[in-house]
Amino acid sequence: MDTNTPGCVRNIGLNRTHTVPPAPHAAAARKLSAHTPRFLPVTMHASCRSRCSKQLRTGGVFLSACVVAMGLMGGCPRMQKFLHRNDPVPTARASTPVNIRDIPAPLRGTIGGEASIIGNESTLVSGIGFVVGLNGTGGLTIPEQYAAHLERMMSINGVSIANANGSSPVSGKSPRALLQDPNTAAVIIQAAIPPGAQAGEHFDLYVRAINATSLEGGKLWSTEMRIGPPSAFGDPQARIIASGKGPIFLNPFAEPGGSFDGVTRDVGRVLNGGTVTFPTEIQVVLDNPSHQRARLITSAINSVFPMRPGDREPTARGKDETLVLVRVPTEYQDRHSDFVNLLSHITIDQSYPELFARRYAVTLKSDAYLASDMSWCLQALGERSIPFLQDLYDNPDAAPRLAALRAGAGLNDPRAAEHLQDIATNGPENLRTDAIALMSEIDGRPAIDRTLRELLESDKLSIRVEAYEGLIQRAINARKRQILNHLASRDNRIGESPNLTLSQVDVLANSWVPSDPVRGISRQVVAGKFFLDIVPFGDPLIYITQQDVPRIVLFGRDMEIKRPLLASAWSDRLMLTADSPSDDVRLYYRDDNTRRTIVNNKTPTAIPDLVKYLANDPTTNGRDPGLGFSYSQVVGALYELYDDDGISAFFTTEQDRLLADLLVSATGEEIEVRPENAGGKTQMVPINDPQRPVLDRSDDLRSTRRTLLVPVNPPAPENQGAIDE
Repeated sequence: MDTNTPGCVRNIGLNRTHTVPPAPHAAAARKLSAHTPRFLPVTMHASCRSRCSKQLRTGGVFLSACVVAMGLMGGCPRMQKFLHRNDPVPTARASTPVNIRDIPAPLRGTIGGEASIIGNESTLVSGIGFVVGLNGTGGLTIPEQYAAHLERMMSINGVSIANANGSSPVSGKSPRALLQDPNTAAVIIQAAIPPGAQAGEHFDLYVRAINATSLEGGKLWSTEMRIGPPSAFGDPQARIIASGKGPIFLNPFAEPGGSFDGVTRDVGRVLNGGTVTFPTEIQVVLDNPSHQRARLITSAINSVFPMRPGDREPTARGKDETLVLVRVPTEYQDRHSDFVNLLSHITIDQSYPELFARRYAVTLKSDAYLASDMSWCLQALGERSIPFLQDLYDNPDAAPRLAALRAGAGLNDPRAAEHLQDIATNGPENLRTDAIALMSEIDGRPAIDRTLRELLESDKLSIRVEAYEGLIQRAINARKRQILNHLASRDNRIGESPNLTLSQVDVLANSWVPSDPVRGISRQVVAGKFFLDIVPFGDPLIYITQQDVPRIVLFGRDMEIKRPLLASAWSDRLMLTADSPSDDVRLYYRDDNTRRTIVNNKTPTAIPDLVKYLANDPTTNGRDPGLGFSYSQVVGALYELYDDDGISAFFTTEQDRLLADLLVSATGEEIEVRPENAGGKTQMVPINDPQRPVLDRSDDLRSTRRTLLVPVNPPAPENQGAIDE
């Protein structure tokens, strides 16, 4: 039979032919085709072939019916088996709409252009804590809800009237009796944990008294901290993700024990006193679910942030076609905002980084409004974008030049350091501190250290402090490398102490920094209470920190007490006198709380030694005696001495960022809390519930850069030229 004749088709797989119904029976053919697959190879029984051949020879209008009756439904058991399969009938499906963000074209193909990043802001955590060691200013009436909560927590931790442990402050006291003690207080604790914080990270705590007029001398007991506003037992409870404890830092410029000078003493903070106990993760939620796209995003993130020493797992882990979980790598734990910016600007397709680098560089030059975004995109591409960045380092337009230098510094490009050094030394004043901070991040290059040392002698206060911050961090990094090299090179002999962990190396490197010929600055720990940094460059300056680890920084050489001297502080409870330039400095101090009086006729005159003397605890053996002042009291004593013209130096402190961070982290409308029992339901509680004790928004807030300093009581007019207003 001619297979080219209309109405006939060859089964290529079996080399057999079958007749297709002619046009008049097209409806029957369509009905048949609805139940049988097209071009299906069929193996027919011999009897079927005989009958089909006969029908083919005779023809007829009932050909299609005969084929169905005899070949398919009757005598062909294999075909009959096929027709009786229970395959589902295909149905039309509605296509899923594709979400496309309204973003500039150059940002398409980045993670931020195809996904939402959740958890990229600070998290508000709170708790109800207990403070001991007050000076008789606590023990006031406490709301029953808080009292019941604290009594329960004390009982869980073993505080009971049955415990009689001699000199312990809780010996033989019930939880209720402790709450009524005038030397204790209940407090509200709040803090802002940075995005993606890992277990073990530290942060500052904001503390406010519930039943005390002053928190002076107080020490916070270990307190659990939960997500969201403070909640007592019986309230909906959120997850515990942190804890807090430590000495309370009050306004250092207030008189200790005073109560009528207008200074608030029922609010303080615990510097670096919070610890993350449950790590938080950043979530990347895809706009359009896709397993393939989620895998590409996961791969791109891990390519930009590979595992390094100290990391226990990859940076990104794909969860499903919609969600990728991200943790902050160890090297970015002090730079959470930088990590979030880089994460958002990662190019998903990592196949041709040079192609994207060229595209971003062109956009950087042509579209100034995208300069910041393109800077992060180029930095996220890694070292392969450096050649394209270097072409922009001397661009005549400020926006692309500065954006390129920022990315180059983030990629540790030495050529960027040269241009940043020029801006830091000779550039516009509003750009110099930024250039110093970026330049300080570039590893190696002794020329950077030399430039920072020169800037320590600037007549601009903000320049000097920014140069110090960069130089001390570089000195700490050098100290860390020295310790690691020592650990790597030593022999593991019997009896030798085991290798230190990276966390222990960090603590050692931060705690003691010896002076060296390259940087020339040093650090030591004073009485386990704060760091004392010596910066022997430029005019005398005392710089006080109020965030993170407490520090007293002394600029200048050979800073001493001025003599003759008559200085008094705190209603004459602290006095320092010297009748002539050659006389020793005499000190008188009366502690009204302990009822002790100290007189020292040979008080140290060098300011570093005086700081140690004020902070060291009194000793019975006479070695290294001191007054036992807290960090706040040491700072307050130095300020009073400065205010009475007893120190030839300027005095400044950094601005407060903690309250601003708290208010930013509390802007969310609601949080998820867990049920109190197994059968309960998850609840959503508004953060701004007016019935809950929350942060007082009337506080004076400043959310500015660290180096925008606040001069404390500026000196006489003849010296004001050295102060950077």
